[in-house]
Order: sequence, then C-alpha cells, then structure tokens
Amino acid sequence: MVDTGTPVATEAPVGVTQELPLAEDEGVLTERPSRWRRHRVAIVVAAVIVLAGAGGLAYWLSSGSSTPTGLVVTTQMVPVTTGTIQQTVTSSGTIEPASQASLNFAVSGTVTAVDVKAGQTVTAGQVLATVDTTALSEEVSAAQAQLDSANARLAADQAAAASTTQLDTDQAAVTSAQSSLSNAQTALADASLTSTISGTVASVSLTVGQQVTGTASGGGNSNANNGSSGSNSAGSGSSAQVVVIGTDSYIVTTTVDDTEIGQIQDGDQAVITPTGATTPDYGTVASVSLIGSQSSNITTFPVTIDVTGNPSGLYAGSSANVSIIVKQLNDVTEVPTAAINYSPSGQATVTRVVNGSHVVTAVTVGAAQAGETQITSGLVPGDKVLEQTISFRGGSGVTGRGGLFGGNGNRGIGGFPGGGGFPGGRFGSGGGPVTVFGGSG
Repeated sequence: MVDTGTPVATEAPVGVTQELPLAEDEGVLTERPSRWRRHRVAIVVAAVIVLAGAGGLAYWLSSGSSTPTGLVVTTQMVPVTTGTIQQTVTSSGTIEPASQASLNFAVSGTVTAVDVKAGQTVTAGQVLATVDTTALSEEVSAAQAQLDSANARLAADQAAAASTTQLDTDQAAVTSAQSSLSNAQTALADASLTSTISGTVASVSLTVGQQVTGTASGGGNSNANNGSSGSNSAGSGSSAQVVVIGTDSYIVTTTVDDTEIGQIQDGDQAVITPTGATTPDYGTVASVSLIGSQSSNITTFPVTIDVTGNPSGLYAGSSANVSIIVKQLNDVTEVPTAAINYSPSGQATVTRVVNGSHVVTAVTVGAAQAGETQITSGLVPGDKVLEQTISFRGGSGVTGRGGLFGGNGNRGIGGFPGGGGFPGGRFGSGGGPVTVFGGSG
C-alpha cells in the first residue's frame, strides 16, 4: 500500500476552515523555492488507485531491484507569495524586413551595367544597374529641338502682332513640346535603376546584354512603413529585377484564429523568440486585420508586430514563436497550482500550516499561468501551504524524477515520455520536473 503522506483535504464551505491533526507518518515539512510546482493530492490518490488495480504492477515494482521500489510521496511546505500573472495568445510567424523595395526598370532597353550583387549594402538613390541610353538621349535632343522651334514661332508671331487665335495656337505648341521634353528626360533618368531605400540587396535578376521591358513608373516599396518611393517601378518580390531589404527594422507577420483574435488590440506587447534563439526579442502589435481566411474550417486573421529596436540575429524569412500579452495582473497573491484541491462541488481549498497544525481553508481562485494560480480570497502573502510531490523509485535504488505517465524516470511507467501534464485548473498546472500525469520527459 502506498503512503500518500498526509490525509486528503476535506471539503469546506467558503470562509470556513477546518483543522486537521498532524499525521504520525507525514514526514518532515521542508520549505523550498515557490517556483517548483507539483500536482495536488487528489490526482496522486486517483493515480495510485488506478495503478493498484492494474494486474502485475506489484510484481513489476518489486522485480529486478536490490532496493524497494514504488511511488515516493513527499510533502512540501511553500509560502504564499505575490507575483505577476500574464494571459497570452501564442502563435508562430515569419520575420520580415519592415521596408522592402522590389525594383524594375521603368524603360525598355538593353542592360549595359549591373553594379551590385546580392548581399551588398546600398543607400537610397544609389544606381544599381543601367540600360543603353543612345535612343533615349536622341529622344531628349529631338524634344528639345521641337520646344526651341515652338518658342521661336511664338516669339515671331508676338512680334508681328498676330491674332489672338494664332498666339493661342503657338502657346499650345510650346506647352506640348515642354511636356514631350519632360517625358523624354524622365525616360533618360529611368535608364538608371536606383534604390529607393537604404539596405541590403536581397536578389539581382539582371545580366549585361539582357533585354528588359519597361513598366509604369511608381513607388518602390512593399512592407514599407515609411512609404518612400522612387523613379523606378515596384514589382512583386518574385518578379522584381532587384530586391533591396531594409536591415534597420523588422516586423513579424503571424495569424490568430477567430477564437482569440478579439482579445488582441493594437499596441499589445509581444515576446518574439526566433527559431533556434535562446533569448527573446520584443515588439508591439502594429495592426490586426479585420478580414480573415478560412482553412480546414478554421478562420485566421493576419496580425503584424513591429519588432522593438534593431536586435541582432534576425533574418528575413526565418520563423519565430510569438506570445502576445493580452492581459497582465501585477502584485497578485498566488500559490502553486499543485497546492489547490477541489471538492466534488468545485470548491477550491488549500491546506495551511498554522502553529504546527494543518488547516483546510476554502479559497477563491483567479487567473493561472506557469504553475501559479491567483488567490483572490482566503490567503494572504506569507501564509504557508502544503503541496505534495510524487517521484518513482526504480530498480537499483534509483529514484526517477518523472511522473506516473511521463518524465524521465528510470523504468517502465516512470520512463514514458511526458507531455508536461494536464493544463492548469482542476487537473493541475501542467509541466514541472515532477508531476503525476506528465513531466519533463
């Protein structure tokens, strides 16, 4: 028979405490840091009953070992503390540059020079490539001659006191010639492909001698918060002749499903952990899309997060885990979730240690996070409460540190991979190096 270490807490109505005598075989109460949490007694007892009913368990526990084997239940005394509890929405996303210029020539011609390569740092306005300007220069000269001729005719008619109708016609010719010259000069300038932003060249799809077809002139950025533009047109990243990405600021694009999107607002803080990184970066929610997309009957909404500052180790296109803080409770009274018991009616209780006695005390619980549960009534910081931990003593006198159904225990049951335990609330806090139904295995 397995010794659970202390009597199971009995139900007590809210506001009523019940004093329990010390059990002779309870063992020594020891204080430990409050951050190591365990599952509560009720689950331990249930697990022991299930295991006791399994045929052959007793034989398995006693076979192949030079020392006694089985479950070891240890009573721990921990303090009631104050802390911070955060409620978060987690997702995964992609790191992208905050500014990106996808550039194409705005004029047609033959490429005569490619002045950059992928990985090169460039500045705004720097020439990246050029096309042949012979024909474009001739068009500028022809437009200039046409304008000179129009201006000369207008001046002659004005000197000859020509009719108002004739003068209006001459002026219209001058205006048209000026427009033609301006367009020709713009086309000549567009023979040089220039960067609209400062950053790093991500890709180049141009070679000397290549024939290119000009596109309509326009802005040169996507993903850009600053909205800068240049004389060369932008295309999609896959079809752009040169792509330049900013390296001084980043964003994270992610999605959140329809069950949680309502909790997220612009300005919410976020913790960003790039894949493979050991330290997180930080950011704030920049935008939440109101238009979702559906896949496998799940609707998700795009969310954009601005990365704070310019941390090192960020690479465009790499993935990251994102935790968006949607609510934070500061200076709350909290206890290990594993110290809380629940009666069949759902009443939460803890076992306090008062002058050497155990007192079952009804409590009201609030939010929970990372093995800690908020207590809104029934306890004050500095109180002492009991929780019990369970370990498995395997063969050769070795004690496994996993739970009954998870962890890194040594044999059989103690060695099954753990999933971190059931989630918080009635079935424990989830996680922890030693739990009943999960562990660190």
